[in-house]
Amino acid sequence: MLNLQNILLFILLAFFLMNFQTIVAGFILYFWELRDVVVRKISRDELSDSLKDIILPNEEFLLSKGFVYQSSQGFNNAIERLKEELHTHYYYNEELGVHAFIDTTPYPGALSGSVISFTTFYESYRRATTFDCFEYNVFASDESYVFDHYYGSYDEAFTSHLIDREIEGEVIAKGVLTEEGASDYRQYTINETFEEMINLNIIKKVSTGYRYMFTLEYMKYVYQSLKTHKQVKKIYASRGAEVRANQTKRESLLSQTSEERALMAMLNQKPNEKSREAKIKTFLISGVLFVLLFGFIGIPWTSLPIIVAVLLIHELGHYYAMKYFGYNDTSIFFIPLFGAAAKGEKEHTKPFEEYIILLAGPLPGIIVALVIGFFMLKDPSLVGNEYLKEFAIMSFILNFINLLPIYPLDGGRIVHTLVFTRYPKVQFYFFLLSLLVIIMATVMLKSILLGFFAVALFMGINHNYNLSLMLSDLQGTQGDVSVKEKIIHYITTSERFKNLTIDKKLPLVKQVLKLLNTEVSSKLLMFLGMAFYLFLLIPPFVVFLFGWR
Repeated sequence: MLNLQNILLFILLAFFLMNFQTIVAGFILYFWELRDVVVRKISRDELSDSLKDIILPNEEFLLSKGFVYQSSQGFNNAIERLKEELHTHYYYNEELGVHAFIDTTPYPGALSGSVISFTTFYESYRRATTFDCFEYNVFASDESYVFDHYYGSYDEAFTSHLIDREIEGEVIAKGVLTEEGASDYRQYTINETFEEMINLNIIKKVSTGYRYMFTLEYMKYVYQSLKTHKQVKKIYASRGAEVRANQTKRESLLSQTSEERALMAMLNQKPNEKSREAKIKTFLISGVLFVLLFGFIGIPWTSLPIIVAVLLIHELGHYYAMKYFGYNDTSIFFIPLFGAAAKGEKEHTKPFEEYIILLAGPLPGIIVALVIGFFMLKDPSLVGNEYLKEFAIMSFILNFINLLPIYPLDGGRIVHTLVFTRYPKVQFYFFLLSLLVIIMATVMLKSILLGFFAVALFMGINHNYNLSLMLSDLQGTQGDVSVKEKIIHYITTSERFKNLTIDKKLPLVKQVLKLLNTEVSSKLLMFLGMAFYLFLLIPPFVVFLFGWR
């Protein structure tokens, strides 16, 4: 049932776990009614000329690979409001025993008019299916082996399928599907998708068909759909030319596993830097939402401008330090209920640069607070200015808290940069200790915001554990051209990571690559850096303890 409590829970969790687009898409999608899908056999003559033109390029590709056209099926879209009928066109390669399906996707938001998937059936009645990043959320039963790659090239996807389907213990069953069999198979895969979505609490069965449910699984579904859609859109924009320019490189890649090739293709994609207008838009929208949500939970409206100003000074320090050290795609945005952040990209970073960037956030805010305090002592009339006084206190407290050696605060990241890059496993224990401290603070202060923070860290335990294991095993790998291949080969062949999907392996690979390309801090930097850090951290504690007594 849709009520205020469910809506607020959805907003908070979506902000907490995902992003603003998830909220908008989630609300829109929630009100879309779903219906049962009925598959029927059709003749190619029923298709309009425009649909035939959409299918033609993909059909020509399949024919060039030895596939022969067999039959076509038509079926209604599951989404009630989308009236355009969908079609599947079935082709078979008798020599290889591979079945190919061209699915038309003539609906708003689709990135292609038609897409191809490849399937091999086994004598065990299981099947292996290879997609190429067009199935944003693939739901399949235990009877299916599903491979979803990110090439943007059907030629590479077909080559991958021949590798994907070689599964130990499975014997390939050759034989073409009859026209009726192809229709029954398409109906089965559609029904299978609905059943899996019901089992995952994404949708529920109702008298009129199906409805989406406000659940965490539903939010993950929406988020993953948006995320993959962006990934595919990026591939469409750049991958075609890249594939043509690297035909010679493809030959050497054939010795790699299909998953390795897919990860390498995804990793080599250069992110497009956002426009200045897009960054300003994100900054303004996130800022408005930040203020509205903080006001909604009871923060005084008179204090909100002060909080925003303190956060801006903090993040501008990070931002300009990144710009100075040559970071790309730098921007600032707010994180509703948590604070703000500055981000930037740089392939190779030095510990000294990271150290200065981390200090550049809290240090200016602390200095500003101390300067205001100094002038208040010199001119007692300034003490009566409540806004100036509140700004100085808030600026000092928030920035000093950010210096505490707790991950992922700036202080915790400083300790990590100076000390724990040498000891990845110790870094994971430091992460757990930080989580314990935040949980204790949540209980003692009875803070809902700290509770959200604790949940966020808790959900990252497995990721950070896997990261520490990879870094420990790969430490010492030199930052040469082959470092990407070493990391990818490790994560695709290691027994402990075999159950991770490719979209979960990619962030690990990126983080490990970045950390391995970051130099380990020298002992001199570690000693001097920690000395200055403790110089900033310890005096306020001494003053606090002295004043407490």
